[in-house]
Amino acid sequence: MLPVNGSGLPPWRQKVMPWIMALVRLAAGWVVAQGPLATLLQDGSFMRHLAGAPLRYAVAALYLAGLALFTLPATCLWGFGLLLAGLGAFQWLWARTGQSMGLLPLWTVAILAVLAGGEWLSRRLRTRLYRG
Repeated sequence: MLPVNGSGLPPWRQKVMPWIMALVRLAAGWVVAQGPLATLLQDGSFMRHLAGAPLRYAVAALYLAGLALFTLPATCLWGFGLLLAGLGAFQWLWARTGQSMGLLPLWTVAILAVLAGGEWLSRRLRTRLYRG
């Protein structure tokens, strides 16, 4: 029997799916943030010589706050914005080393944008289904 709201999913699955996607966003966000966080926070990192501790910790805080907010369904878009700010700040610090990151930032933005866009779209569709 199909649910009344017309989505075709049983009620238990409708309740679980946003949290499964939250775990997917957490995993993807961690893959994106772990390298820069290690570079910013490790004792033996070359980044220690390029930027002072307050700047490195501020960029790391952008990543961590963005990751936390990106994971939760209600704050996913805010987290996406903070992760992009962290990525931009890290890119700026990395450019000071004289090296290029290549296409890595573009792939990172694409992965995060697909997940954030999917959450935004599914929230919009859910509100329309429940209203109508």
